[in-house]
Amino acid sequence: MEDGGLERRGGEPCVQVGEGDGAGLSGLLLLLLTARPPLPAPGDGAARGDPPEPGSSSLGGLARSLQKAEAMLRSCVSPGLRRLLPPRPRQHGYDGEDEDEEDDEPALLAALEQSFPGLRRCLCVWEDPRTETFRGHVRPQPGDSTAAFSYHPVDPRVAERGAALHALLQHRHHLRLARDYSRRLKASSAFLRRLLALAERPELPAGELGAAWPLRELCRELRTHAGHWSGLRQRMRADPWLRPLLLHRRESVAHMRRALLLLALHAARLAERHAEARLRGLARAGSATTPAPALLSDLFQGLEIYNQVVGDLALEPGIAGHLPTGIAGCHGATGDHAFPVARVLGILAAERGRLAAERLQPLLQPRDGDGGAEHVCWEDAAVPWPPECSTAAADAGPSGQEEPPGLAGELQALCRQDKELMGLILGVLVASADSLWHHVLRGPKQEKPAAESPGPLEPLAASLGMAAGPSSPGWKSVRWLDASRAPAAEALHAQYRALFWGAAGTALGHRLGLPCCGAGRATVAARELSRALAQARVPRECEEELGRLCLRLLCRGVLQSWERDFARALGSGLSDKCSGEPVPAAGPVRSRTAQHLQRLYPALAFALRCLRPLPARPPGSPGAPCLRLQVLGRCLATAQAACSWLMGRACRYLAAWALPQFLLVTQGDLQLLRMETDRLVVLVSGTFPEPGDAPPQPPPAALSHWERQLCQQIRSMAASIQLFSGDVLKMFSTDCKRMSAEIFDQTMPLGKHWRVGLRADLPSSPSAYAAAAAQAVLGQVLQGAQLLPRDAQAPALARVTTAFLEAWMDHILAQRIKFSLQGALQLRQDFELVRELVGSERYGLAPETRQSLLSLRVFQQMDGAILCLLQQPGGAAGAAPQPWHSLRRCCSDNGAQAREPGAGSLHGLETLEAPTAAGTPPSGPEVPARLRSGVPESYLSGSQQQWLSLRLHRARRWRVPGLPCIGNGPDA
Repeated sequence: MEDGGLERRGGEPCVQVGEGDGAGLSGLLLLLLTARPPLPAPGDGAARGDPPEPGSSSLGGLARSLQKAEAMLRSCVSPGLRRLLPPRPRQHGYDGEDEDEEDDEPALLAALEQSFPGLRRCLCVWEDPRTETFRGHVRPQPGDSTAAFSYHPVDPRVAERGAALHALLQHRHHLRLARDYSRRLKASSAFLRRLLALAERPELPAGELGAAWPLRELCRELRTHAGHWSGLRQRMRADPWLRPLLLHRRESVAHMRRALLLLALHAARLAERHAEARLRGLARAGSATTPAPALLSDLFQGLEIYNQVVGDLALEPGIAGHLPTGIAGCHGATGDHAFPVARVLGILAAERGRLAAERLQPLLQPRDGDGGAEHVCWEDAAVPWPPECSTAAADAGPSGQEEPPGLAGELQALCRQDKELMGLILGVLVASADSLWHHVLRGPKQEKPAAESPGPLEPLAASLGMAAGPSSPGWKSVRWLDASRAPAAEALHAQYRALFWGAAGTALGHRLGLPCCGAGRATVAARELSRALAQARVPRECEEELGRLCLRLLCRGVLQSWERDFARALGSGLSDKCSGEPVPAAGPVRSRTAQHLQRLYPALAFALRCLRPLPARPPGSPGAPCLRLQVLGRCLATAQAACSWLMGRACRYLAAWALPQFLLVTQGDLQLLRMETDRLVVLVSGTFPEPGDAPPQPPPAALSHWERQLCQQIRSMAASIQLFSGDVLKMFSTDCKRMSAEIFDQTMPLGKHWRVGLRADLPSSPSAYAAAAAQAVLGQVLQGAQLLPRDAQAPALARVTTAFLEAWMDHILAQRIKFSLQGALQLRQDFELVRELVGSERYGLAPETRQSLLSLRVFQQMDGAILCLLQQPGGAAGAAPQPWHSLRRCCSDNGAQAREPGAGSLHGLETLEAPTAAGTPPSGPEVPARLRSGVPESYLSGSQQQWLSLRLHRARRWRVPGLPCIGNGPDA
């Protein structure tokens, strides 16, 4: 191992004393023998004060002269050897006292410290890890063959004093390290207290920014204090006396690192808050308090230094997660810069946007008489933005014309003042802080040119109040006047305008009470703002952001109006009895709840049209996607409320057999709400198109997961209403048939009531059970049909009439009731009651509706069943049956005589005339096809024999009056 190095013995570092010249080595040995050793450590066997060896007292007189020993030590370490020693690192401001004290140290101590590592060939010192004490050993001469068995009485004394000297030197370095650490800790704590006191001060005006403590100086001092740990670590790595601490005292080193870095992080946070406050104060500057260029340069250069400090701290393991990372949500884009240009522009834009909202708010407040009425007719409302042809010029300054009054003039003045101020601020930023903006152009950082001349841009510098000489305070140069900087300044200004007007729109919306503004107030503010945008000459970003604000105001007004109307609909649904009365002048009658629900759809349709121009996810507006979800949520709630009202009330009224209310809900409310829901689904699909829909221009952004879920649920609700609309009449017909069958099972008489003999007076009035059953079913339906639209009356009445008559005839066939001629005539009167009830004018049915109902095929089936029961058995073979109208004519003849018809079966039943009511034309092409198709064509063909079997067969044939129409003779 070469001189000056370290050996390891037993896993510990060993410092050895090498062989030098004779005079130097002898002098050092004499010095070690005469020096007073330190107090021995407990357990240190090698360093204990053992009795001196015999013969050592003869050397005591030679070693009493300290001056002679110092002279011999100086001769041992030559000046050339000092140049080979590495210089120790020093920190400015913290090692000055060390240097002064080191100059006052004895020359002997400095010489010992510098020459001790070179004496490694003959002296070996190691530390006992168990007792933490040092032991020494003097090695024999390397050329002596008897060195392994030689012993000198001076060797133990030299080893003991060498170990003690090594312990003292190492302890001295540890004390110096502790002193350096405590000084750095004290300086960082004092700096932190200054920052805390600075944070508690009120914010200064824009003209006094940086007057108390310039940001550049503050960030430079922050850089010094943030580098304390790195300087301390470098000292420990460079000093051989301190290097073992990194391995054997890791907990102590980690404690020093944690303490210094925590102070540095706290100081960085406070400096960040202070810099952000300076930027906000700069944004509040007006035309009267324009900040000086020197203060602006100091501010931006301080931000540049701060970013460097944060970048250096980020290199420390485990610290990057606790550092400021710029704009929230943009960590990857900003890297290790706490103040990238995007954040600087964002802070300036947010503060100036707030000030702009304060200026514009009084002009948008509703005046007396405006906005008082909260009800807005959303059917007639028009979307105010985007206009058909834009009247604003992008980046247009004020023209020579007079400024428009009111809000439009205030907008133009605001744009002009902001352009002047931000032109100055961004110009200084480009000139003084390259690292903040050089990546904007996506190019490498440009170097400072050797010689620059302002050229044609010199008037621009003069207009901004900037000095063109490099000797100006706080200026690096006039590089920003170069044409290569112009694109950067323009790009920064374009970014700022979008951020500024976005912040102004958000702040103005909050100041106008956007989350809780009423419908009338929002509509008035949106109308005033859209009118001002049409008159003023403002930048494109201003027109877009304030136009979107108009749409957001209108959407919020729609939501407020919807909440009020929806609450009314819910309250009405709890108490609505669905007992409306027809009012011809007001159109079809709806239930009160359906009318409240119907008012919700136009407002939602208008909100969906307003959402189309708005971006799906605008940057910097976390509340905008929430607005889209709120509108979709209201659409879904409206569709669910309509579906619940229709299905719940329909099932409730049908179960209670309240047929007028059932018809009002299923045939009146259902048609209205189904049509409104279908229109709403079309608008939802246009505003939130699915991937498979026709792509509008421009292509929309992809829907979020929640938007897709809400759209699917809205379509599902519309499909449920559509399906219920198609099945409700079938369900109603089935229940009517079931209820009619139950009524006939309970009320229709059986047995001899229908088998009575023929009487002189024919039946002229219907039975009581028939009147009760017809009123229980058909009477309620006819009463409820008065409230329905005319196009909805015929289908419902046709299904109910068909179901009622079929249930009646099926009951007769199922019970196999036997009919005599008198009973058949009575059944004919009972059946005629239905015909008279349907054709009556007292229920207010239209003539076309009555005609279509009387033309139903079920009435032909009913008449055919009566013919079967009236047909006499035993007729002549091949004889044609008598028509029904001849029986009707002759039955009123009082002088007719009874005669016995011939026995036999019914022949040629298909050729019977269809019975028609008086004044009612037969069924023809004008009868609606849906009424004729309600009854199967082959109803009588399958049940003809069943009806014939219900005739009463006795031992003697039927005796009927001798009517000429029943006889078989040629004169009949």
